[in-house]
Amino acid sequence: MKKTITITALSLSALMILDTLNAGHAVVMFFLAGVIPGTNNSISATNMLNLFALLAGFTISRTTNSFIKARQQRRPNSQASNGTMLSAQS
Repeated sequence: MKKTITITALSLSALMILDTLNAGHAVVMFFLAGVIPGTNNSISATNMLNLFALLAGFTISRTTNSFIKARQQRRPNSQASNGTMLSAQS
């Protein structure tokens, strides 16, 4: 119970600090307009598109690899190609 209260209090404190720094606004402005938080610099639209394409590619590849690994784990490895079971002595 004590640990739960401590974690909750720390989380709420972090949220209050981020709210006073307008972190939500900074993140949204970065995603929509490419404005780097804390500066007046911005990233061009082409570079932001490249960044989003790169992140989407990583996400899709990780998801596909996880799906393939999960599918391979469900498939039994002891079956021969013709559907008969292999014995350990053959």
